Amino acid sequence: MGASARTGLASRPGRRRDPSLEPRVVAAALAVYAEAGWSGFSFDAVARRAGVGKAPLYLRWASKEDLLLAAFGAHTTAITITDSGNLRDDLTEYTCRLIDSKAGPDGWAFLRLHLEATVIPALHASFSSQIANPHVEGARALLERALERGDLRPGSPTDLMLDSLYGAVLIKIILSPPGEREQLARDPRGYAGQIVDFVLRGLLTTGQTGEEGGQPGR
Repeated sequence: MGASARTGLASRPGRRRDPSLEPRVVAAALAVYAEAGWSGFSFDAVARRAGVGKAPLYLRWASKEDLLLAAFGAHTTAITITDSGNLRDDLTEYTCRLIDSKAGPDGWAFLRLHLEATVIPALHASFSSQIANPHVEGARALLERALERGDLRPGSPTDLMLDSLYGAVLIKIILSPPGEREQLARDPRGYAGQIVDFVLRGLLTTGQTGEEGGQPGR
């Protein structure tokens, strides 16, 4: 990912940077895009939402594409992937973070980007190559390491497992009424555990579960 997409352009020499500005602008960028889409996304709209002038935005990002990519990158970086050696616990924690990130208002920005892929193909391609794909590779590596440790049965379909995990989170959020989405964001662990158990069912080895038959068993 280019430096401008990750952190924005460097400020001019001698200008003191407000440490709170970038997080505010990033949050505002996702909110504006989630609500208005690409046609309504602009430096002016983001600046108004963030309560800042437009000049700092032009100093940090070369274009509105760079600004939106920076916002997506900051949001995705917060969805950490932990490898403690306990696959079920690690996947549950990861799924909690996915639910939390997608059930909130900012999560709709990601859905809108995929829906507008044909409208802004270059931006969608940059998002996929710079942000989404590396993050998915991190999650895939977690499953590959579990295979190497013998926690998963040999030949377990890691790509299908990730598709099932992501798909379940996405469909749950899209089809849930607002009140249920808010509840998911406040307490994602119950549903996350159900998804992970479903995805892992029959694929965990007895060494990982402590039970015969490879069932998640929680």
